[in-house]
Amino acid sequence: MSRERRRQRVSPRRIVWMVVALLASSPSILQAQTPRIQGQGAAASGMGNAFTAQADDPSALHYNPAGMTQLRGVQNMFGALIIGGSTSFVSPSGVATTGDRGGSVAWPLPGHFFLTANLKDVGFASLEKWTVGVGLTTPFGSLSQYPLNGPFRTAVTFTTLPLLDIKPTIAYKVNDQLSIGLGADIYTFSGLFGEGHVEQQSIWPGGLGIPAGSRVELKGSDTTAGFNISLLYTPFRNADGKPLANIGLVYRSQAVLSLSGQFLSNGRVQADATAPLALPSVYSGGGCHLAGPGPHPRMEVGVGCGLHRMEGQP
Repeated sequence: MSRERRRQRVSPRRIVWMVVALLASSPSILQAQTPRIQGQGAAASGMGNAFTAQADDPSALHYNPAGMTQLRGVQNMFGALIIGGSTSFVSPSGVATTGDRGGSVAWPLPGHFFLTANLKDVGFASLEKWTVGVGLTTPFGSLSQYPLNGPFRTAVTFTTLPLLDIKPTIAYKVNDQLSIGLGADIYTFSGLFGEGHVEQQSIWPGGLGIPAGSRVELKGSDTTAGFNISLLYTPFRNADGKPLANIGLVYRSQAVLSLSGQFLSNGRVQADATAPLALPSVYSGGGCHLAGPGPHPRMEVGVGCGLHRMEGQP
């Protein structure tokens, strides 16, 4: 009897670690996760997010912080995305299911806010080459949910990642051809946006003392930070001093959230839970050719590319 009691006392912890291992290794989870939000500005979204080289509005905070040196005075931008529709999935064996965003439109709406200021234009005459800014974005969509009787119900029926990215940033204009930027990405959660934590729900397949068919839930939160460095190179300008061609490069470091929360079964807390959530490093690059008379050239050709990579992996 004493052995049985000891097993019962440690079983919640065993359950948590086995569930965490399942979530980390299951490929079906990766196919069903909350979507990443690519567009963080109207102009950039209209260009397919190939904005690394242009970066000439406050969304430069997200796309290429070095581009902030192109902005005069105090400028701001804010917006939100309306995300709806559904996600269809067909397995190799032909089993199909459809997920949605928890209704006709995901709520809360993913959004962004950017504020920049050239230091000379706000009263620091000797700091004309410096521009500072702060941004707030939601890198991922609000949520995704799938039928309770779907083909991967034991992996996921509901998932949300209401992560916030706070971006304090500074940029310096080295000369008329080169600007550099340096900033932080502070990743956190807030009860003001969505659930205020990572949450993933599924249907338990049975075992470990939990009845088959139980609705299980993992949730957790944390705060961590990464950094970003960037440059903007302008080899040619027109007679008005406006760029005719730009090249932009950006690196964002990997950041790891050490999520801490709870494991629940049918709404009852079974145990505390911890798990890492790694956000990959991102390499971005692009070039653009701008043309047109006057002080406001239009972009004729623009290209961009990006690479997302987990550190320590090929």
